[in-house]
Amino acid sequence: MSPNRLVLIAVAVAVGLCGCTVEPSIVIPAGAATTAYPGEPTPLPSGLVDPFAGYATVLDGRLAIVLSGSSSCPPHADSADLATMTFDFSVETEGPCKADLSPTTFEFYVPSTENLPTFITINFTAGDTASSQLPVLR
Repeated sequence: MSPNRLVLIAVAVAVGLCGCTVEPSIVIPAGAATTAYPGEPTPLPSGLVDPFAGYATVLDGRLAIVLSGSSSCPPHADSADLATMTFDFSVETEGPCKADLSPTTFEFYVPSTENLPTFITINFTAGDTASSQLPVLR
């Protein structure tokens, strides 16, 4: 079992023992995505080396894109071009944001998950715009 998974189990047990409830403190707008939520999808895809670098995977006929960033200032899915598999995201940089590198998952319905490319393009705007290629892991 990975150290990260052990930490997650320990936190879940601690929350259960104290009788506390943990609710997300922020609502993540889905934007162009079908749905968006804090955290990573389960199960994690095979071949995942560095989850903080961002990746895409297939979940029940949907394309899930996982990006890491501030949990208090999560990214927003602005647009999705399924013909070119290019996705635009932005983040509001005004105000205080935690530097906690929390994952956020965005799910998109795609016509077919069988013919997805090996990489998708992400354009990310936070002041400046940067483009990168994310692997599609299975």
